[in-house]
Amino acid sequence: MQSTTKPVKLVVKDGWVYCPECREMKLLRLPPDGCVRAYVYCRHCKRERFLNIDLSLSL
Repeated sequence: MQSTTKPVKLVVKDGWVYCPECREMKLLRLPPDGCVRAYVYCRHCKRERFLNIDLSLSL
């Protein structure tokens, strides 16, 4: 069975990735190459997410 979850837009301000659920907590700082593949935990909404970010592919 396939998952029907929609991709969530990430909020990035001043090089920090904010939690896509609560948009309150800074999760991690983006590296200069813009490539992240990691599990992150939000202390505010108590959820863990897998972030797969590759900004080198975006235009």
